[in-house]
Amino acid sequence: MSNKLPTIGFIGNFVPPFSTENDRKWSFEKLGYKVVPFQESRTTVEELRRHMRDEFYSDPIGVECFDVLFYSHTHGWEIPGLIEFFEECKEKKIPTVSVHLDRWAWLERVTDVGKEATWFTEHLFMADGSPEAEQLYARHSLNWHFLKPGVVERDCYMAAPDPAMFPHEIVFVGSKGYHPEYAFRPKLIEFLAETYGDRFGHWGNDGLGVIREGGLNTLMASAKIVVGDSCFGGRPDYVSDRYYETRGRGGFLLHPHPEGGRIDNVGVGHYQPQNLVSLKEKIDYYLEHSFEREEMREMGFNWVKDHETYTNRTKEMMEVIFP
Repeated sequence: MSNKLPTIGFIGNFVPPFSTENDRKWSFEKLGYKVVPFQESRTTVEELRRHMRDEFYSDPIGVECFDVLFYSHTHGWEIPGLIEFFEECKEKKIPTVSVHLDRWAWLERVTDVGKEATWFTEHLFMADGSPEAEQLYARHSLNWHFLKPGVVERDCYMAAPDPAMFPHEIVFVGSKGYHPEYAFRPKLIEFLAETYGDRFGHWGNDGLGVIREGGLNTLMASAKIVVGDSCFGGRPDYVSDRYYETRGRGGFLLHPHPEGGRIDNVGVGHYQPQNLVSLKEKIDYYLEHSFEREEMREMGFNWVKDHETYTNRTKEMMEVIFP
């Protein structure tokens, strides 16, 4: 391959503008990579094969060929023959890559591991690096790499507060309905509503509504405290993307303390995992100590903007794929 940047083939869902795939695509392009997107619900192996780079690294006329193929799967969609196509890529020395933000260990969905095409890429970048997850990946002989979530650099800015639009001092952003194996999530939201009344706002598809893009930055800036939670929060080496989305959009985050040492904690207030007494103590503390809270808000924002965006994550992945 020449010294020019490799061209990225990317299978995913690019229809919704707020999809993680579009955030990753933006991040690739921010770094100067050419991205050839394939809408998972419409593409075929034949179409993918037409865009494969040959061993001479020459493109057919009018066809943009990829040097590496990323795959982000949407549940319910399937590309027949994709697993076999990944083998073709391997024979041609074209790396195939999938990236996960979710937990699989401890959940019923663990039975899906190793069945769908995602699990047959050459590289898998996983946000869950816990010991239980490591054992799961080892059982399936996966070539996996620990990669934390992030936030798209484009959305890393501190908006002006708008208390008229977002009057709640304390907010939670995300679903109350959640994995049944993790019963703390609905308890958390019910506790916050009962304890803080109209000082608390729950934003999500089963709350006040889904809020995205610039509105989310304004919400984060307007709230004094954004309560965070991750699936089995506090277990080693896993946090959801809200750990970075909140701080990167200017929110002050209060989150279960993650063990393991591989998760940064700059600017984050922590409560004991699944402990509502500890949560209330920390909420009340940071409501009272506004100077400390706002100092941490700024520290967290600056850290994430500089170190924890999808631009950073893209660099990390490409260094592994093309050492």
